[in-house]
Amino acid sequence: MRRRTVILLGSMLVVVALVATSCAPAAPTTQPTSPGGAPSYNYKWRMTTAIGSETDLAKACVVLADKIRERTSGRVDVTVYADAALGAWDLTNEMIQRGDIQMMAEALDDSWDPRIAIGYYMPFLYIDYAQQAKLCAPGGVVYRLLNEVTGGLNYRVLGYFSSGVGGTSLTDVPNAPFDPDVPKGMKTRVMALTACRLTYERLGYMVAAIPFGEVYTAIQTGIVQGQQGGGTMQAWMFRDVNSVWIHYKDYIEPNWWSINEKAWQSLHPTDQAIILDTVQEQQQIQLEYVAQMDENYMKMLKDYGWTILIPTNPEWEKMAAAVRKDVWPELVPLISAPFLDEVCDDLGIARVT
Repeated sequence: MRRRTVILLGSMLVVVALVATSCAPAAPTTQPTSPGGAPSYNYKWRMTTAIGSETDLAKACVVLADKIRERTSGRVDVTVYADAALGAWDLTNEMIQRGDIQMMAEALDDSWDPRIAIGYYMPFLYIDYAQQAKLCAPGGVVYRLLNEVTGGLNYRVLGYFSSGVGGTSLTDVPNAPFDPDVPKGMKTRVMALTACRLTYERLGYMVAAIPFGEVYTAIQTGIVQGQQGGGTMQAWMFRDVNSVWIHYKDYIEPNWWSINEKAWQSLHPTDQAIILDTVQEQQQIQLEYVAQMDENYMKMLKDYGWTILIPTNPEWEKMAAAVRKDVWPELVPLISAPFLDEVCDDLGIARVT
């Protein structure tokens, strides 16, 4: 798409420099072993996340990398780059496909294949952590469908970090925040995903797709009045330029731990099992405290002077009905009706007609 072309042209020198100076060896297509049959490689890999280094996600990535290094006896040495140090999330989605980086903990970019949205942003589909765990764990329908798609893009997902219940942070309280039929009179940044744009337009906002690394400045300069996604953990990153959290509960954000397919295939089966098990362990640890994480960041925002607005059940149902009626039909041809049907059936909700 043209958007990726523009990003690449603007970032070419940075990416080339990063690749050229990286100490990570190119992943071989075979699995080198010592005469005794044990793995003999020593990889220096990079894992990236656009989210801030002070957040729970970035800290979890460091813990994960440390565990992988220890459990593989140093054969897979992963260095974490947070704060979008290697590029914005959409750029790193492309880098992992090319093998410029080996691992990432990012939102998944559905511009490469719209079906990816089923594993990242499908608005007002579910809002319960237990449902997310059922769908996104190995053996779950979303986990399976997502790997069917990403397998054709030269990477695979291993597990996810549940980053919290979504919404938008703003400079002021908008008009009738939970009535989807009232224009909000405000512009908010949304992720560069069709589903995000359509959803927030249906909720009454003017929207702009802005790279995450530029959002803070865009709010400071008044280009937009807020930003969407990531839950209260992400809102905390904008605590000095926003002051209102609208808890739309439009989705629960999963940032997926993913790995380049060539890098994965270069691993001995023993190390593949170690990495997959370690990611799943870290995922489970997160799931045990994610609800508390939401509350902790919510309290931090309140203590910082923010206004927190949470919809009542009838208000949420009205928004969900509007989005399912007017937005879902536009997404079905993109995502694939069979994909969405499987997920709806698994959740026990009505299929899109």
